[in-house]
Amino acid sequence: MVNKSQKIQMRDYLVSRLEPSYSDITPKSKEILSGITSNYILIGENSGIVLLVDRVYPRDSFGRLFRSAKSKFKNVMGVVFKDGETFFRSAAERNYFKKDKMLSLKRYSNFDINRMILLRPEEIFLNSQKEWVHYFQPKSDRLTESLESFKFEKVIFDYNHIDKYERFKPNNMDSKRLHIWKNRVHSEGDLKIVRGHLT
Repeated sequence: MVNKSQKIQMRDYLVSRLEPSYSDITPKSKEILSGITSNYILIGENSGIVLLVDRVYPRDSFGRLFRSAKSKFKNVMGVVFKDGETFFRSAAERNYFKKDKMLSLKRYSNFDINRMILLRPEEIFLNSQKEWVHYFQPKSDRLTESLESFKFEKVIFDYNHIDKYERFKPNNMDSKRLHIWKNRVHSEGDLKIVRGHLT
């Protein structure tokens, strides 16, 4: 879970990177949805809003928040806190056996498996709305603070290893939660809105 100081770190970093491009940047914290306090950054006079995904949103509440913002602002973006525990969770260790044992992930290479991410509903929603999903990368022993943008591809479960005469053979299907990141853009510089994304 993202703690209070991490939320402040994320907010302050994004504000500092947006300020050189926009004269009017206002960080806010408000209970827009009943019982849920959301952190966000207003950009200019109705030019945009950056929703900070620094907490878990129950059920489809983040989708409702995003749609509500879209009805008021020209540009709506989400930035997710990349902690590897709540968000941007690696699915490699848990799913490698499905490749290794020639099960439902057998078509994927080790390289693909190592880029497999188990997305939460907030990330899944953003991925359905945007070409890129933006993450705030906090500073760590080996990484600097940055905005990391990922382009995800769906994962397909392949059940062709199950005999076609088996009574309960499932159909091949897209995973709802597993995705593979295919492209990544690292940014430590100033940010601005370009075609509905931060860049």
